[in-house]
Amino acid sequence: MSDMTVGAGGSEEVDDFVGMLHDYDSWLVLARHPYLCETLEWEDPPLIVKQVLGHTRAGQTRICRDLLRVTGGSVLTDEAPEFAPPVDEPELYMHLLVTRMRHRRLSMAALVADAQAEAARCGARLLRTHCWAGEDGRLVREYEELGFTATLEFEVLRSDGSFWPGQVMQMRL
Repeated sequence: MSDMTVGAGGSEEVDDFVGMLHDYDSWLVLARHPYLCETLEWEDPPLIVKQVLGHTRAGQTRICRDLLRVTGGSVLTDEAPEFAPPVDEPELYMHLLVTRMRHRRLSMAALVADAQAEAARCGARLLRTHCWAGEDGRLVREYEELGFTATLEFEVLRSDGSFWPGQVMQMRL
């Protein structure tokens, strides 16, 4: 049984959220994905901080907690990023799904379950997200274990001329 809870994020969780995105304890840069840290672009001040603050002000962040601290976070919107193909139905899109490594599986599952419930409340029958598809696709398989189906592979051109490999994932509700 898990003591994980998910609720709306506020300004008090922005540091935790951004910290998880940048922290080596995060699943984004753990030893199983050693090349991913090289694909993250950090600006001064980091663009990701501006994005998380904007989503928080708009009431779009969701925060997962255990009894002691923040263990994960995500952003839920009704708009997909420009690299995701448009859909002809209402959808909920999950952005920036991140967790602390120690709580990765439980936090990811709790955040996805929360997104499913929120999609149902909004009348959306489609939940989409995307993830890093590099290395051998391990992260894509983790999302599939949570109930997502891989759809579109894509690449995002980085400022240094290299490409960030991604995978759009979807779940019918």
